[in-house]
Amino acid sequence: MINKTTFDITQEIKYAILEAIKSLGLEVGPDQIKLEHPGNEDYGDYSSNIALKVNEQASNIAIKQYSNKAIGQADNPMELAKAIAGKIFLNGSIALWLDRCNAVAPGFINLWLKNDYLVSEMERVLTQKEKYGQNRSLTGKKIMVEFAHPNTHKAFHIGHLRNISTGEAVVRILEHNGAQVVRTNYQGDVGIHIAKCLWGIKQDKTFLLKASADWSLEQKAKYMGKAYVVGSDSYDKSDQADQEIKDINYLIYAAAQKYQQKEHGIQPGSTDYMKFVKGSAFSLDEIYELWVETRQWSLDYFDSIYQRVGSHFDRCYFESQCLRGIDKCYEALERGILTKSQGAIVFDGNPYGLDTRVFVNSLGLPTYEGKELGLVPMELSDFGHIDRIIHVVTPEQTSFFQVTFKVEELLGIQKDQQYHLAYNWVKLKQGKMSSRVGNVILGEWVLDEAKKRIKKAFPKTDDETIEAIAVGAAKHAFLKTGTDNEIAFDFDESISLDGNSGPYVQYTHARTQSVLAKSQSSKVKGQNDNAKLKTSLITNPNPNLNDEERAILRYLYRFPEVVRQAGEDYAPNLICIYLYELAQRFNVFYNKHRILQLKSQKSKVKTTTQKSKLETGAFSLHPLAGGSAFRLLLTAAVGQILQTGLTLLGIPAPEKM
Repeated sequence: MINKTTFDITQEIKYAILEAIKSLGLEVGPDQIKLEHPGNEDYGDYSSNIALKVNEQASNIAIKQYSNKAIGQADNPMELAKAIAGKIFLNGSIALWLDRCNAVAPGFINLWLKNDYLVSEMERVLTQKEKYGQNRSLTGKKIMVEFAHPNTHKAFHIGHLRNISTGEAVVRILEHNGAQVVRTNYQGDVGIHIAKCLWGIKQDKTFLLKASADWSLEQKAKYMGKAYVVGSDSYDKSDQADQEIKDINYLIYAAAQKYQQKEHGIQPGSTDYMKFVKGSAFSLDEIYELWVETRQWSLDYFDSIYQRVGSHFDRCYFESQCLRGIDKCYEALERGILTKSQGAIVFDGNPYGLDTRVFVNSLGLPTYEGKELGLVPMELSDFGHIDRIIHVVTPEQTSFFQVTFKVEELLGIQKDQQYHLAYNWVKLKQGKMSSRVGNVILGEWVLDEAKKRIKKAFPKTDDETIEAIAVGAAKHAFLKTGTDNEIAFDFDESISLDGNSGPYVQYTHARTQSVLAKSQSSKVKGQNDNAKLKTSLITNPNPNLNDEERAILRYLYRFPEVVRQAGEDYAPNLICIYLYELAQRFNVFYNKHRILQLKSQKSKVKTTTQKSKLETGAFSLHPLAGGSAFRLLLTAAVGQILQTGLTLLGIPAPEKM
């Protein structure tokens, strides 16, 4: 039986096909050999279309010459596929794991794995446990994932919840693929939205900063939200409010310079923002105090959400730390990379097939683009060499990243080190969210609402488990869909135990743990131990599998492939798809077959305790009877992969539900 910790079945199959092709006198590059799993498993565990590819790439004359030399009069890909299939078993070692292969029209090669291999892979799951599926594809790579991105003084909405769920899953998947990952979070803590909020607070004559220190995080967040709505409405309707809010905006920039230099030693950049202030309604000191305090309100509130969804960050960057980017803009202007246009500093993207975007506006303030020139040099140096920065941001910012990446390249800051992982919008039936009009769908509300509905459905479940299910329901709903697709969030679907949902996968995991727990409490003490159970596989390495058992085994071994592909594509949805299918296969097996054998009704009951166990249907394990030892191992392997997969998605895996 195969017991290699680094064994890669897909690479072994590709190598065997390559050697078979070479033995026929035909040269093919290893990258040309692609494998897939047939949609209908009656056609094998793997399938290759290499014969069709060779036929496409070669001329008819070359194919005929090759065919005449190697396989007689054949001149079509079907005959070539037959020839390759016939040569594969010339490699003696292939018989260890490959049962058979054949060719089917119009030129596919289908391959079936041996039960021996499938069972040995199940053992590898149990031996490696949570490390199963780990690989070295990204070993030596240091990757920064920048995600979450809530702006202070604004709500943490449902879109942020999808962002942080995506970023967290990508981090964990990359780590499972061997990468060293740096978690960062870039947050907007300066800008006109904050000025509107602070102006709204200043209109509340009853507000006392010291008294507000006793408020809960929720109270503080709600108060800022209301203040923002007041400021935003007045900004649009009143010329006086418009000017006062613009003045506050400049004062915030000046306050940010003062704060970052005082608290973190960050140089403020060359711009004196006080020179832009036109009125005198508010002083720098009072805005500084209010900005620092309310900024911390937001950060504390965000931290509570990060903890709730199981995320953390190695470094949080802020726009207030990136104001030096304006000096990079002036440098780019001097070098002709940026140009002046109507009082602003812009990048003309036309020569590069890109958009024209503003880096310093006509008011003298750096835009998001300008601040990005201050951010990226820090990100690329604070943790040593970074091979890639993945920005998890909505697709509306595609043009933004295309332009800033190009400007940073022209400035010599980076080249091909950044990637924009776009995730699309999340909405409820109400439509697109807008915090500006006060009807934002809060991320915390989504979690609380899911929790409330789950509690109603499972009133006897403890609060910790309810919370775990709620987080799992929300995260899975965001992750099961590819990032480029918009999501219409549906509560009933997200918490269902019958469909493609987080709770369904969590419940299946809990079901496996329940079976294992019953085996531990059985009369035959210790028989549930994996090492003892595996002894039966040594004496009988090729169990007589039923269809449901083999269906599970034919899916277990694919997990490492899925993990690798999810890492290459930054696609957590691939793991969601896999876990759902595995859970379905296990539940079909569970509902059709008994995993543990009931105690014999003929056994003598010598004690009250034994009688009680018998009357309540206690279970006993008989390794050589009814296949229960193998089934228990299979159950443990399924439970392990479900747990590992959920962990990679950042979803809790409760043992009881």
